[in-house]
Amino acid sequence: MPQRVESSVVVEAPVSQVFNYWRTLENLPNFMSNIEEVRSVGNRRTHWRVKGPLGAKLEFDAQTTQEQENQTIAWESLDGNIETSGEVRFQELGENRTRVEVSMNYADPPGGRLGEVGSRLVANPQVMVDQDLQNFKEIMEGRATPEEIQQRPAAATAQSGLVAFITSGTGLAVVGGLALLLLLRRRRGGGSRGKKSRIVFEF
Repeated sequence: MPQRVESSVVVEAPVSQVFNYWRTLENLPNFMSNIEEVRSVGNRRTHWRVKGPLGAKLEFDAQTTQEQENQTIAWESLDGNIETSGEVRFQELGENRTRVEVSMNYADPPGGRLGEVGSRLVANPQVMVDQDLQNFKEIMEGRATPEEIQQRPAAATAQSGLVAFITSGTGLAVVGGLALLLLLRRRRGGGSRGKKSRIVFEF
């Protein structure tokens, strides 16, 4: 099922400064944890390289569909292995105060229902967008540099560490081995009903 994620933040900076930083799409990797690179390929088109579920690398081209000075920037993907679109709205709240509102749309991920379940387990788009906007705010307000932001662990990846381990080759081997061990112990210990066995998973 397609997902829509919305978030907003108030930045203590002039709307022109905030808009100009975002309109330079090459700046997005500075504060968006899942984006590795955005580069212009001409004619309002950009090429994106992003981190996908379970460490996959995904690439796609996007077209800027709307750009209104100090008001709106919108884009949508054109091809590749991601179908997504987004819009950022800028509202001047004062001379040095700007509200930034983001809407992101994600189409069904590759792999149908299974792919959707996997993508939700590995990365929470809402958590990711909320964190990205906080990162953007800190850069705009001079409270953090892009280098400092990029060194921080992404909030969305913290919840995915266990899932990533379990679905990796090592994780599957460990879980499968423990399940087999439990099954063998149950078969062997059929006669000793008074004893209870316990397996503890530690990560």
